Amino acid sequence: MRLQVPYGSGFLPLELEGRMPFEVAEPRFSPPDDHALQKALSNPINFADLHSFLTSRKKVLVVVNDQSRPTPTREVLALLELRGKDVTTVVATGAHRLPTKPELLAILGGTTPPYGGSIVTHNARDETRLVYLGRTSRGTEVHLNKLAFEADGLIVIGSVEPHYFAGFTGGRKFLLPGLAGFRSIEMNHSLALDAKSKLMVLDGNPIHEDFMDALNLFGRDEDIFSIQLVTNFEHRIIHVSAGHIVDSFTRAARVAKRTYSAPIKSKADIVMTVARPPFDIDLYQSQKAIENAKMALKNGGVVVLVSKCGEGIGDRGFYDLMASGGDILRKIREGYRLGYHKAAKFVELMQRAQIWAVTDLPPTTLERIGIRPFNDIQSAVTEATKLLGRGSSLLLVPDGGLTYPAPRSRTSVGRSGRWKEKSNQ
Repeated sequence: MRLQVPYGSGFLPLELEGRMPFEVAEPRFSPPDDHALQKALSNPINFADLHSFLTSRKKVLVVVNDQSRPTPTREVLALLELRGKDVTTVVATGAHRLPTKPELLAILGGTTPPYGGSIVTHNARDETRLVYLGRTSRGTEVHLNKLAFEADGLIVIGSVEPHYFAGFTGGRKFLLPGLAGFRSIEMNHSLALDAKSKLMVLDGNPIHEDFMDALNLFGRDEDIFSIQLVTNFEHRIIHVSAGHIVDSFTRAARVAKRTYSAPIKSKADIVMTVARPPFDIDLYQSQKAIENAKMALKNGGVVVLVSKCGEGIGDRGFYDLMASGGDILRKIREGYRLGYHKAAKFVELMQRAQIWAVTDLPPTTLERIGIRPFNDIQSAVTEATKLLGRGSSLLLVPDGGLTYPAPRSRTSVGRSGRWKEKSNQ
């Protein structure tokens, strides 16, 4: 059978032997809801409607995601009636790099939002723009962008997707890490080393609970109007929850869990997981596709990452640590730095499986950290089959950054039909 596997903006061919056990981990396709946004804004959860919220507020801060999230922000901005207000739109980058001009245009839908106002990109390392708020119950020092304190009201726009250690993106994350200082983010992310920091788990998740502590320290729930989106695999809106910052996130997270869960028949010997845009921007972000898919991999198997990594490695902290050799996990215990949790996840997986990759990175870049590079996915599957033996099973995860594959008693394969096989003629 012949397949077309996503790679960047195109596809890579893959031909499989007819007898190879094969499955696709892909949730059912959810059709877009063109009215979801308007309905949510008109019927907010445990909160006044947006018009009433804005009536007594003259200085408004609109908080939006950066380029690392597939949030259709521009669609929301187009519906905000903010003319006549003193409005600042801030891109909540957390510790990510600043957006490029084209990326900022894509986020805002133009050089400025439809309602005008000023535009600011959060810089976590600019300590002159931070205000110290206090410590969470786990000791995280919370330093936040002073814009959050200067506004009468905040409109927070986020998308809720699976996250491999925070449980889900969105909601409470606009504050920490979105508008937080670098040290605050580093202290919070060190909690990702805790085994309870899991994909699509909130109860008992120390990262999530630390986020919530920061939100409680901020203590202005009544001044935050939250708009939380859930999208399908085409990044089209299928659900919107608006209103109270916690309640809107909680409802969206329930929808996201149903949306992104992909039942599979069984774990596979070979898992090919694709990091699609924007998660394929670099190796740092692409690692999410490995983390999400690894739960479907048998011990002793091979995971094949498929990602362009057009901007290279990304944040080098995890890479330099892995390249240094020795007992990586011991080094992490001796002194955590932002990104080290990525190294820990890589090393833990390498103790039970092999990691291979098809990327645009130089082969030596991957080899230095124990990842075997391949020029094409066909060669990777052929080599994995030789290593593991004929009859080895393959699981394809076409959107590894947003898919939660888990064995179930009953399932179907290729449910949306977007990755249909092409039989040999």
